[in-house]
Amino acid sequence: MKCRAAALVLAILTLVATPAWESGAGALAKAHPILPPHNPTRNFRLASTNKVLASIDAARSSQEGLAPLSFDAARFARLSVAEQVFVVSNLERTTRGLYPAMAMVQRLDTIAAAAARHDEDPVDYGKGFSSIWSSAPASLGQAALFADFGWMYDDGPPPQYIFRNVDCVRAGDSGCWGHRDNILSDPLAGWSGCRSELVTGTGFALRTADGPSLSQIFEVACTNVGGAAFTWSHAVSYLKIPSSESGLVKSAVRVR
Repeated sequence: MKCRAAALVLAILTLVATPAWESGAGALAKAHPILPPHNPTRNFRLASTNKVLASIDAARSSQEGLAPLSFDAARFARLSVAEQVFVVSNLERTTRGLYPAMAMVQRLDTIAAAAARHDEDPVDYGKGFSSIWSSAPASLGQAALFADFGWMYDDGPPPQYIFRNVDCVRAGDSGCWGHRDNILSDPLAGWSGCRSELVTGTGFALRTADGPSLSQIFEVACTNVGGAAFTWSHAVSYLKIPSSESGLVKSAVRVR
């Protein structure tokens, strides 16, 4: 399912280096991930517009008993925004026990980048896929985190606090939590025909009619698809993501 969300800019964001961002607390006592077709019962209010990751961690903890996202914040800041989107969406998957997207694929990155420039969902005609789009505040430093907060934690029916999910105007609309469902989907279920893995493409455009624009597209591909621009295994190593949270040990390539 394709959905579209527009961020309502309430303040200029600044990147704040908080030690807890990269320390990563241990697993909380009773984690209960909310996975499709289930969704949170309410949107989560952004606690502070200059501490977006802290708000993501607060939502994870209060709604699902999940530990904070764990990565090297200084190295994360050196990644491109498109790479940051890839990292955060994968961490949202792997910390809930889902397999990661194994790579950003150049062909899909091109599609996603074009969609971001036009403020729309990326589309790969003739392919099975899911995709998401978001605008973000003008601060480059937190664009990826801001989009993740909107996609994952402020995507349900009103009241929507920071984001406006244009496909979720009222409770019961088909687009409610659609961005979250796309990020946490299991597209390999029922796949047949080849050894397969999840891949993705991400895009970012700084100046569009809606301001900074971010997009992501997910697809199932046969293994060794080629054209990888940035792999998850490299991201895990570079960002010092704990192996227990990488999903790499658990996510063997599926054979159908």
